[in-house]
Amino acid sequence: MRNFMFTGMLTGCALALVVGAGCKWTEFDDLEGQTSVTSTDRPNSDSTDYGVAIQRGQKGVAGTQNGGKLVVLGTGQAQYTELVYSANGDSDLAPTAQKLNSQFGIGNLDQQPILIADPAAGSDNVSLVVNSGGQSIAVLTGTGGLQQQQVFGPDQPDAATYMIPPARADLANATPSQVLVASADAVYGAFLATAMPPNPQPKCQLVDAAASAVAVRGLGAARVTSTSFDDVVVWGATNTTSGVLLLYPGSVFNGAPPAGTCAGTQGPLAGSNTVTTTFSPSRGSQIIMVDPTHFLAVGHKELGVADSFLGFYSIDPTSKTITAVGTPISIVGLRTATVLTAGSKKYVAAGYPTDIVDNVKGGRVLVFALDMTAGLDGTPAATIYDAQPEDDQQFGRAVAAMPFNGGEILAVAADNEIFTYFRLVNSAGTAIYDESRTGR
Repeated sequence: MRNFMFTGMLTGCALALVVGAGCKWTEFDDLEGQTSVTSTDRPNSDSTDYGVAIQRGQKGVAGTQNGGKLVVLGTGQAQYTELVYSANGDSDLAPTAQKLNSQFGIGNLDQQPILIADPAAGSDNVSLVVNSGGQSIAVLTGTGGLQQQQVFGPDQPDAATYMIPPARADLANATPSQVLVASADAVYGAFLATAMPPNPQPKCQLVDAAASAVAVRGLGAARVTSTSFDDVVVWGATNTTSGVLLLYPGSVFNGAPPAGTCAGTQGPLAGSNTVTTTFSPSRGSQIIMVDPTHFLAVGHKELGVADSFLGFYSIDPTSKTITAVGTPISIVGLRTATVLTAGSKKYVAAGYPTDIVDNVKGGRVLVFALDMTAGLDGTPAATIYDAQPEDDQQFGRAVAAMPFNGGEILAVAADNEIFTYFRLVNSAGTAIYDESRTGR
């Protein structure tokens, strides 16, 4: 591990955060003390490509949490690891690393694997959703150790979300939070509980109001028709519309009768609307729920195509209506994003790993202010990148809001390196969040 912060001229200008400017020796006095960042290199030789995905590990309780935990995936050889951060910001590799090939038969991972976190109160779980060969998808869930659930039939996951589905009388022992997986135009309920009958393998094909199949590229869970279970937000495309947002009943998780209501195919939630987006998402795009009735649509094309989309939407549970809030951001190169809560304010940190910085393709992260009634501010509040960027560094290829010492801080993945920002300032030099480490 290498730790970097503004403690001296060489260290600060070598690898510290830069807000909207290149690093110059004459600027160091102005930058010193504004932002503290540590950088953790690949902790072992088990993966040749470390940091393809990151996710919060330990949720903690606001105001009481001590330190934090970050889940980091590596590939080359697929590996699950956890970086544990003490309250003073020191980090260590937890003894929970797992080689996914030897334990689960997962030989390698996508360049942008699906790694999602359970939003349920009191749950630290994350789930990796990945092809496991033989026309099956593995859902690997937990923290401190993963448990496997198989989804048989599809061979490639296109999207996934945690959700609380409607109850099933035959699966009374199922835990509340489950994972819904999408592949092509169908969704599959993956039950994560261990004390339950074998997974019933529910499946439901999704169609739009005109009965056209919907190629699913993003999934989210929203509270629309019930206060006890979730309905489903879908972002995808049909053979007539390149990009659509739709609502579906939560019962799609449970599949066909008698436990579910999906009669082979399922149309949108009765009375809901269809929103046409200006962008057709490709595999790896995301729906990120900001709260139960607001979400981000994070869209990109295939790797190598720079077009992208970042839009904010609300859902009215009474009218079952999805509405765009504010103006979408279409800065090219977006790959992924996360929502960061800083006090009473929210921000969206968006990763652009192929952006040119100081004449090299090093990558950067743009931080946009998010207003729940006005949407995204199109002018970034902060721009962050490695102050000495390297070509193909892929800074920003994954981002995560990590609970730490009772608040949230930003973590950014690059090629075989994880950057953790314990203090973050905007372009005016004002703290987005202040120093979060104890004793600093």
